[in-house]
Amino acid sequence: MRRATRAAAIALLGTTVACKSKESDTSTERDVDLGQPAAPLVLPDVSGVDKEAAILEAVDIVLSVRGAEVWAGHQRAMERAFDGCPDPFVGAPESSPLDEDDDARAQGMSWSDFCESPGGLYFRGWQHWITSYATTGSADDAGGRTVQGSRTLMGSGVSGDPAEIRYEMRGEISDSVYVVQAGAYQRFTWSTSSVATVSGTDILAPVGSATPGGYRADAYVSVQGGDAQRVEVRGDVYLFEHRIQDRFDSLSVNLSFVGELGAGPEDCTLEPRGWIGVRDANAWWLDVVFQPAADDDATNGGIDDPDYTDCDGCGTVYLRGVEQTVEIGEICPDLSALWANPRLAPPDPDLYIYAPRTLSEE
Repeated sequence: MRRATRAAAIALLGTTVACKSKESDTSTERDVDLGQPAAPLVLPDVSGVDKEAAILEAVDIVLSVRGAEVWAGHQRAMERAFDGCPDPFVGAPESSPLDEDDDARAQGMSWSDFCESPGGLYFRGWQHWITSYATTGSADDAGGRTVQGSRTLMGSGVSGDPAEIRYEMRGEISDSVYVVQAGAYQRFTWSTSSVATVSGTDILAPVGSATPGGYRADAYVSVQGGDAQRVEVRGDVYLFEHRIQDRFDSLSVNLSFVGELGAGPEDCTLEPRGWIGVRDANAWWLDVVFQPAADDDATNGGIDDPDYTDCDGCGTVYLRGVEQTVEIGEICPDLSALWANPRLAPPDPDLYIYAPRTLSEE
């Protein structure tokens, strides 16, 4: 696309010059200095990068971009609220983009304010949330107990004190959970969709968080566990402060994993389907392509190539720049630990009954 655009611009420039020359009766041809051709891009040195570790960390980071962490952070922020700061609402606040939607305004709860305590604790902006929760049966019965919940948090709000930002969420985060429990049998699914900017120590502890300093994300995570193991992650995450391998500030991913439990005869449990990439500060991407996500997936060029389709636990590594993509080998990250990752655990459905004490008592 860039080359076509540049060629068209050169052609247009030449035509324009020729027309002017003809009108002035000086010459029908004219030399135009287009400058020197662009120098070829130089491949970055990634020999010191632990590529397997970088990909494993990137997978862990995208799994951490989940609604449960943000909801818990919002709860902590609300525990510090004081009389009149922030102002609570039933439904959406008038200052929100929802104020013209009568149906949306009538749902859920919210706060909206620009206030500060004498000690400097502040709330600014607004947050609006809608939750649902339902349960049937008993875990002791043959049919088991079924619990399901959903919730959406949206807004543009921040809370903190003179020392730090405690809570910030701008955008929208939605998640849901479904759990069946019957004796020792359990099956669950949960998912999170995050289109948001998130930061603050109430959400992301400085020590132990996968994304200290915060992130901006457009990502989706879906997990199935219990008698079957499946994970799907896709989207983009930009890290504000943290760097993967002290180098990469962003990741882009489209992967689906299948575990040993519930795997079908055609499923590969050694490696995921799809691809994942991490970007360094100079805009180069280190991409790893595993099995094609589908038969017509462009990641294998439409070719039945064993290098791409074999279930061997390995992926092909590429360096991708502005106009250049170079294959540099393969890596075989050990993804077996994924199924023991605590980030796969479902959120507690009982927490979907969400009404912060300081607001519900108003």
